[in-house]
Formats: sequence, structure tokens, C-alpha cells
Amino acid sequence: MKLNDKTTRELIIKAVKADKRCADDDKLLIAKIWYLKGWKDPELYNHIKDMPSSETIRRTRAKLVEEGIIEPSEKAKNARRAEAKQARKDLGYNG
Repeated sequence: MKLNDKTTRELIIKAVKADKRCADDDKLLIAKIWYLKGWKDPELYNHIKDMPSSETIRRTRAKLVEEGIIEPSEKAKNARRAEAKQARKDLGYNG
């Protein structure tokens, strides 16, 4: 996983230049980026604006794992460890 990759940065800049509201509204920005990436549903923002954010869902899932309420598969654990290792490498951390 590349953090802060050039393609995503360019898409965000393009979206914000096209619609300044994207700088203030993450869900609008997400809808615009997904649209630019090919999800051509003109009602996409209306569908996601009242939904929990992907980050809220991800953090809540992680908290439930931390609390031992849910248990991810070994495959998922290994993938997350590999992702974390790659992220540390991408950010220049040793270890």
C-alpha cells in the first residue's frame, strides 16, 4: 500500500479544483474521486452522505478486534501485517 500516492493526490487536487466544497466535505470528495475512477452513478453522493464513513467502519472493526469481540481470519491478519510492514517501509521506518 502506497501512502499519499501521486495518482490519489492528483485526483484530489482535480476534484477540489472542480468543486471547492470537496476541500470541506470528505464524503463529497470520496464521491467525486470514485466518479473520476469510473463509478458513474450521478446520485453517488446522495447515497453515501448519510452513511458512516469507511474510516469509521474500519476503526470500529479494529476496536472490536482489539476488544476480542470479533476475530479476523489468519489470512486477514497476515495481510494486515504485510500492509503495516510496507507502510513502515514507505514512510522510511526501519524494522
